[in-house]
Amino acid sequence: MKNKLLLSTALVSGLVAGGSALAQTTITGDLTITYKAMELGTTGALSRQGIGRESQLNIQNKGSLNNGMTYAAGFSLEFDGQSTVSTTGYSSNNSVTLPEVRNAEQASISNENLYIDLIAGSTTITIGVDHVQNSTTPSVPMITDIYDNVALGLGGVSTNQLGAKTKESAHVGIVQGIPGTGITASAIYAPLGGNFGGNDQEVGTTSARNPSYEIGLAGVDIFGVKGLNARYFTNKEAKAESTLTDLKGTSYGASYTYGQFAAGFDRMKTNRTAGTTQSEVDVTMNRYGITYAATKDISLGYVYSKADVSSQTADEKIKSIQLGYSLGPVAIVADYSTIDNIQGRASESSFLSPQDGKQAQIRLTTKF
Repeated sequence: MKNKLLLSTALVSGLVAGGSALAQTTITGDLTITYKAMELGTTGALSRQGIGRESQLNIQNKGSLNNGMTYAAGFSLEFDGQSTVSTTGYSSNNSVTLPEVRNAEQASISNENLYIDLIAGSTTITIGVDHVQNSTTPSVPMITDIYDNVALGLGGVSTNQLGAKTKESAHVGIVQGIPGTGITASAIYAPLGGNFGGNDQEVGTTSARNPSYEIGLAGVDIFGVKGLNARYFTNKEAKAESTLTDLKGTSYGASYTYGQFAAGFDRMKTNRTAGTTQSEVDVTMNRYGITYAATKDISLGYVYSKADVSSQTADEKIKSIQLGYSLGPVAIVADYSTIDNIQGRASESSFLSPQDGKQAQIRLTTKF
């Protein structure tokens, strides 16, 4: 493998790059194997450790249309290891029929990065799932994303999923580059909230959520200022019932890279319900991060996040110290993270509702 993995001060997602091309078709993939140890609560009764994995295969194609436009199309298959999930008294390696075990992996295989794009200059018409410019990508420079890899495992309320989660539903939209600014605008519409694509004979269900939309702006080297990046996204889904509220989300942030240093800030306000049976709970998250490229292969980082939960008296706080080391085709990321006041809890009533937690993990990643 000739691909060399280089760390940078602006690491946000992914530590590796590369791929194989045949004509206009590109097949790429990535694999991450993680050792993680968690400790939750004062008694440690919910503590655990183990090895997890995530792998993904991407198939993409691009070319010219006979009307002078170009196109791009592709899909991804993601395997998160969820098929090994166990339920009390059962093992998913045995012949069980429990739906939560049987369908665990199936739900994650094909629910991201599926698209057909029709392109005319700086304008793209797109239809698909989880492909348009990403409202969940942080501005904050991080060596590993604390929402996906810390908060989620420790049961935190902090999340990068925004409001109506429009990009996670099957949608149609337009992406437009704004000449001379470094800014790209996007607007998407999802006719069924929470639906990432049914089969072509049964495109939706009566239990699906209402339609939603999302508008976004994302800029790189804005107005020619090298290293200055910024973003703004907002989405909305109309309430499903008269007793509920609309699902809404707003996110904005900026980062700046100078030499070996990068620093950034994100603010996200999002909802925690599906808009079907519960009232809205607002969560406002502020996140700060800084990275330092000590050498061409070694990066250090620190991330701090605070989530204000409207129904709670305490703020959930996450602190993460991170180290990234490139070995060429393989990257190693290690971090130690703590979480205080999980889900806004000001105290610990039982071991099932821990107030605090901590986590250490080592992740090995490669792309091909």
